[in-house]
Amino acid sequence: MTAQNTMASNETFASPPFGNRVKSMLKLDFYRLFHTPVFYIFLLIAAIIPAMIIGTSGMETPGTPGAGVGNSAQATAPSIEITNVWQLIESTGGSAAADNPMDFGGYANINMLFIFAGLLMAIFVAHDYSSGFVKNIFTVHSKKLDYIISKSAVGIFSGVAMIITYVGGTVFAGLLTGKAFDVNMSGLIQCLISKAFLMGIFCSLFLGIAVFFRNKLWMTIIFTFLFGMMFYPAASVATLNSTVITMLITLIAGVLGAIACGSISSLFLKKRDLV
Repeated sequence: MTAQNTMASNETFASPPFGNRVKSMLKLDFYRLFHTPVFYIFLLIAAIIPAMIIGTSGMETPGTPGAGVGNSAQATAPSIEITNVWQLIESTGGSAAADNPMDFGGYANINMLFIFAGLLMAIFVAHDYSSGFVKNIFTVHSKKLDYIISKSAVGIFSGVAMIITYVGGTVFAGLLTGKAFDVNMSGLIQCLISKAFLMGIFCSLFLGIAVFFRNKLWMTIIFTFLFGMMFYPAASVATLNSTVITMLITLIAGVLGAIACGSISSLFLKKRDLV
């Protein structure tokens, strides 16, 4: 018995290879993603936004703050007039007429999808912590780096899926309203690919915020919006005049940003408790 106990005590269990751990974690997270109603709600919202923008196109909105009765001509300002559906892809924020901060069409465009992807990740991470599921993951399933890689992949995939549904909604809304579809197809495709590449840095940044606040979903949502609006102009780098150089720049930025923000997220996991 003594010899058997000694052998049992000296027995060690090898950790699964890195590739197998990540693959297993990805299967788990994507299974949860496809069985989560919130994912499909975000896809639906992404498809509806183009119709909302076209519906408010050219409408008068509150203009310069402080404009009173004496300046009634300046009290309102027209929102961006949508004449070509692909303006919904290139919109960079603000009013084309008068720097109107209340211009819905200037902000609720395709670049909002970066924030939506962050909100989806916030919900996922907050649920992991609030349910105690994260402790089970790190105890018997994977390492912290595997968790970061898997969650980043889910966020990027979700963001790209929203871009696709947004484009579909844009085309559908354009057909219903009879808007023009003239575009440099090469520039359009390279613009969309560039925005997909940028999902790498945005999703990794938002993952770091989600991991930092853990189960405090309301705090994660607030800071996701704050950082999302702070870096909002970065998403406007990709325009309908995008080239291969634009794609290359956004690819490098996406990869390097994902590595940097992912490293910070991993550090948060190591330094903070799991509950």
